[in-house]
Amino acid sequence: MVRTQISLTKEQHAYLKELARRRGQSLSELVREAVDRLRAQSPSPVERAVSLIGAFEADRTDVSEHHDDYFPEDP
Repeated sequence: MVRTQISLTKEQHAYLKELARRRGQSLSELVREAVDRLRAQSPSPVERAVSLIGAFEADRTDVSEHHDDYFPEDP
């Protein structure tokens, strides 16, 4: 593990300290749990890229059929 230092407001610290006491966990465990939840909610770069497929409209509807005409090998 990597040791790090963070700054919390008094209210945040009091909340986490009380929650940790009620759950029987350390404050550090709660912070790690929160970070893991945030990571799980964030899409990976690949997921973000895949989500763009089909997101843009083209003025030509036949590119898939005539791609060689639009994208010749020798420019």
